[in-house]
Amino acid sequence: MSELELLLLKMWAENGIAEVYKYKNTIRVFRREGLVRYELFCDLTYKMFSDLEDTANRDDAYAEDCKASVKDLIKSREGL
Repeated sequence: MSELELLLLKMWAENGIAEVYKYKNTIRVFRREGLVRYELFCDLTYKMFSDLEDTANRDDAYAEDCKASVKDLIKSREGL
């Protein structure tokens, strides 16, 4: 799974995606309020990107609170 995650993250980085967040097991592009939120990946296994906090798991969580840098996620996976 981590190999697939790394490939996806690298593809997103190459296409200019800087930050992502997780909502109901979908990985979405983080953009500032008022802009469209694009879904990048839907995890039907509920196991991928487990290091990202799912905003749906907390009543008080927003995308801003749970966003993650794609570059940082790549670095953490390359170290495995």
